[in-house]
Amino acid sequence: MGNISTATESSFDVLESYFKKYPDVPKETILKQHMLSLGHWFSDAALDASAGALVKSYRLFSYDLVPMSEFKRGEHRRVPEHFVLLNGPYDMRPVAIQTSLSPYSPYLIDVVDGRLVLTVDGQVVAHVRIPKTPDYYFKNLPDGTPYHEIIAFGSFITIFRNCQYWGAKEECKFCDINENARQMKLSRDFTLNAPVKSVADVVKVCEHVAGDAQKIGAGQNFVLSGGTITKTLHSKSEVDFYEEYIRAIKNIATQPRITFEVNARPREEVQRYKDAGADHIHFNMEVWDKTLFPWINPGKAERVGWDNWVRWMEDAVEVFGNGMVQPSFVSGVEMARPHGFKTVEEAVKSMTSGFEYLMSRGIFPRPQQWRREPSTALCKEAEQPPVPLDYYILMTRTWYELYQKYRDKLPKFGTRKPGLLAERNLLGPVHGAYGDFAMIKENLFPEDVEEQINRRSVPFENIAGAASVS
Repeated sequence: MGNISTATESSFDVLESYFKKYPDVPKETILKQHMLSLGHWFSDAALDASAGALVKSYRLFSYDLVPMSEFKRGEHRRVPEHFVLLNGPYDMRPVAIQTSLSPYSPYLIDVVDGRLVLTVDGQVVAHVRIPKTPDYYFKNLPDGTPYHEIIAFGSFITIFRNCQYWGAKEECKFCDINENARQMKLSRDFTLNAPVKSVADVVKVCEHVAGDAQKIGAGQNFVLSGGTITKTLHSKSEVDFYEEYIRAIKNIATQPRITFEVNARPREEVQRYKDAGADHIHFNMEVWDKTLFPWINPGKAERVGWDNWVRWMEDAVEVFGNGMVQPSFVSGVEMARPHGFKTVEEAVKSMTSGFEYLMSRGIFPRPQQWRREPSTALCKEAEQPPVPLDYYILMTRTWYELYQKYRDKLPKFGTRKPGLLAERNLLGPVHGAYGDFAMIKENLFPEDVEEQINRRSVPFENIAGAASVS
C-alpha cells in the first residue's frame, strides 16, 4: 500500500539526520512537513485527552491517509481539526499542524508522564496543544443543523459541498472532495443536509461568529470555498451563485474580511467578486508545470487552460492589488507517479520558476502539502510513496528566499490580530510550512504567544493515563 511508510524509513534517527543536514532550516518546519507527509496517529490516552477539542470537520477534503472505514475508535469524530507543537527537548517554537490520520505513521500523539506529547519511535520530540471548541460550536439552526457545519473553525465556509468536475475526465487527480462527501454520508456520524448552504443560514452564523470575535477584540476573516460550478447551480452561473454569498456576508454589521477560493476567471467576473466585497482571491492552480497541469487538473485544463489561468491571475492583481491574489499549490504532487518529476532537483526547479514568476508580479503562491488520500485518482492509479522530505525542505527554503526578494509586493507575516482560535491567526497556516518558515526565521510571534495558545487549549498536562502506543 503506497501510503504506508515503515518506522525504519522515518525513525527518530532519520529525523535527527535531517535536522543536521539542513542546519539553516527551522527544525519545526522539517518536523511539520514530515508529519503532513506521513500522517500521524493518536493513542487511546491522547484521544481521551482530546475531549472538548475543536473536532475535525471534514469540511472539504479528508486530508487522511486512510479511509474513514478503517477508524475503529470513532477517530473521525474525536480528533482535533489541528494541533500545535512547541517546546520539548528541542525547545521548538509553536507550529500548527492540520490533522492527517494514518495508523501506519511513526508519529504518535500520546500522553507521557501526564502530558500531551508527540513521539516518534517512542521518543518525545515536542509538547502538544489541542484547541478548545469555540462557544458557537454548541449552537444549532432551527432545523437542527449545527452552526459548525455552516462555518468550520471560526472562518471556513464550504458553500457548495460537491464539485461539478465529475469523473476521471474532469476531477483533479489529487482531490477527494466528492469521495469525502460520500464517506461522511456512509459513516452516518455527520449531519448532512443539502450540499448547498442557504444564504440566510450562512449570514445568520456569520453574524454570530463575527459577534463572538468582536467581543474579544479579535479580527474576523471568512474563507468562502466550494466545488466548481461548470454549468449552473440553482439556475445560477458560478459567478452569479457565489457573488450573492459574498455580498450578503460583507453586508453584516462587522463587515468582515472575505477570502474567496474559485477558478481563475476573466477580469470582468473578478471585478464582480471584488465589487461584492471579496478582499482576497485564491485561484488555486495546484501544479505549476505546464505539461503536468492537464494531467493533474484535467477539468481545469479543458475548461480554462494553463495560459488563461496564469493570465487571469495577473489580471486579478490589477483588480485586487499586490499580494491579494493567492493561488494554492498542492506541493509534492509534481512528483506523483507515473508522470511526475523523477528527481527532487527537477521538481524544486519547476516550483522555483513558478514562485519567481508569480511573486515578481505581486501574486502570492501558497504551497499546501499533498496528503495522498487513498480515494483519489492518483492513489488509485499508481502506488504513491511519500514524497522525499528533501523536496519539501528545499521547496520551502526556496519559497522563503524568493519571498524575501519580492516581499515589498506581498503580504506581511506576524501582523494579524488574534481570532477565535489564536493559533489560526498567530502562527503559520496549518496545511503547509511556508508561513512557519518566515515566522520562525524572523521571530514574528507576539511575546505572549504560548500563553494565548495555552489559554485556548484543552488540558495538556497533569493528565491521567500512561503512555500507550495504539
